[in-house]
Amino acid sequence: MHKSTKFLVTTAVTFGLVSGSMGAARAAEVVPVPAGFTITGSGFGHGVGMSQYGAQGMGLDGFTASQILTHYYQGTAVNAVALPATNIRVGILQDKTFVAVRGENVPGQTTGGAFNITIDANAAIPVAAGAVATFTTVNGQTEVSSGGSVLGAGTTVTLTWVNADTVINVKSGADAASATSALGANCAVNVCSNRYRYGTLELTSGAYDDAIVDLVVVNTLRLSDEYLYGLGEVPSSWTEAAMQAQAIAGRSYAVRKTSTRSGCNCQIYSTTLDQAFVGFSKENSAMGDRWVAAVNATIVDINTNTALVVQYNGSTISTYYSSSTGGKSQPTSEVWGSAFPYLVSVDDRWSQDPRVGNANSAWTDTVDQASLVARLRAQGVLVPDVWSMTVAGNYPSGGISKLNLSDSAGNITALTIAPGQPITPDELRGVLGTKSTYISAITPGIETVPGSTSATAKKLKSVTKVNWPTKTIVPSDYSFSGKVSPAQLGATVKLQRKSGGKWKTVSTATTNDKGAWSILWTGPSAGKHDLRITATNTKGTIKTSTKRVTMAGSIALSAPKSANRNASVTISGSVAPGYADVAVIVERKLGNGKWKQIGTVATDAAGNWAITHNATSKKLTVSYRAKTSDSRLGVLVSKTKKTKVK
Repeated sequence: MHKSTKFLVTTAVTFGLVSGSMGAARAAEVVPVPAGFTITGSGFGHGVGMSQYGAQGMGLDGFTASQILTHYYQGTAVNAVALPATNIRVGILQDKTFVAVRGENVPGQTTGGAFNITIDANAAIPVAAGAVATFTTVNGQTEVSSGGSVLGAGTTVTLTWVNADTVINVKSGADAASATSALGANCAVNVCSNRYRYGTLELTSGAYDDAIVDLVVVNTLRLSDEYLYGLGEVPSSWTEAAMQAQAIAGRSYAVRKTSTRSGCNCQIYSTTLDQAFVGFSKENSAMGDRWVAAVNATIVDINTNTALVVQYNGSTISTYYSSSTGGKSQPTSEVWGSAFPYLVSVDDRWSQDPRVGNANSAWTDTVDQASLVARLRAQGVLVPDVWSMTVAGNYPSGGISKLNLSDSAGNITALTIAPGQPITPDELRGVLGTKSTYISAITPGIETVPGSTSATAKKLKSVTKVNWPTKTIVPSDYSFSGKVSPAQLGATVKLQRKSGGKWKTVSTATTNDKGAWSILWTGPSAGKHDLRITATNTKGTIKTSTKRVTMAGSIALSAPKSANRNASVTISGSVAPGYADVAVIVERKLGNGKWKQIGTVATDAAGNWAITHNATSKKLTVSYRAKTSDSRLGVLVSKTKKTKVK
């Protein structure tokens, strides 16, 4: 259902820089861009509600139709309901210049084929089996012809079957001859498309959602069973549970279609704009009798028009469904905006189950540069070209929520994929030409084409979100990070340190496809450092204000809380970072006396140290501390620790 809007992105590979910054290359010449992108993913459709392949997997695991439906439509119940309307108007054809019809026998029968044509309220005109009638619009009315003669014209033309062994073949064309030729051979087993067996056919002329007055064809038939017999949504070879679930979902969806649509003079389209209604060809195809039996199993009483539907709090719901997902269904809040308690994200691992034979459990699509740019611009995303595409975020269901694009000048366009945004999830499928938004990778093609001559780098305004230290840090490798604004790919970012009154570059990086950068400062020494960040593109260089960063190590000491007189006492500790061969001076103070050195020790490979000496012969409190002036750590003094000598 609604597969044209049935629609996950997790990773992307960026088209690599050859050398230096993209901005610098852009200043000299037109930058080549990928001729196209390859997109891989899984699932088919919008991902909301029931997954058809998931339903088949659940059927294979022994779940019933009701269990399948209440899994995909949370909090619902499958109830027997007397349907509010007996019939439904299905839009078969729209915007046609000529339509041709022919009555034919149901395969295996010999008495069918004849039908009647009624123009408005006039007397019925009989048409023999095998005879062709054509229709076109003349002066705003529908003109009917057969056997080389015009039979009349009117506002509404209705076709009715003479008996149940008849199917009506319906085709269209640019003129009467081409429409007639399109009818082809008579209906045969497994070869009987565009035929309709139930209800009536209605042809009218009008300007349906456009300025051209032309033909539409509507099949009016019973909703509870006849409409569903022609629903070509799932194979007739599937499990009974999956087919019954599809029949109930299809009926529930159709029950909600009560208004006449202006584009078709119908209530429901026969295409995946709504549900794929294929007419008699469904039950006439291989194993079609299994599908008919599945539909009939969901009917409680045809005489009272009572059948099974999906309900939430006693009301029949719009049972949206799609072919398959990437492993979880998507809630309506992610795809269309409005949230419904029964259309939430649920487990759909069955979509990926090899047993169900889902050809779209994994797929690859491609989009060329020109088409991609044209589609983006049609959505109001005015990029000159696309140099890279990166998935920047995903919804909990796995569908893409953010997509970053960069052009050949390095300008980044960050797109939020959501309802109400320039590109919605449904629209993203059209822009990228993919089966769903469950996308696992986007890779640039090897071949390139010239980038747009209108691609020009935007002037950088600021360096933001720099993780400047807010307190003294240990003198070890430190990673600075931040972003440039506006976001740009390939801008050159430098970490600079002031030394001798001059700024010197410590390290360099380039911004990524989110406009972010990261610079590692390796081997900084202890002390106070004046630093800044600069960012450069073809429009110039911007600088942060000067930041003073203080780096100093630390030294720790531990001593026993008590000791006996003249006993051997071990004083130990460590330095951070854990450098080896740091000279540590250990001092002690007896009572309120002066600090005196009791020894010097070097740290081991992990930065640890220890020294042993004899405690005093007097009962008093001894204080200990450790010091170092190693250039790698700075001048450090530990906290004082006290030992009570007994």
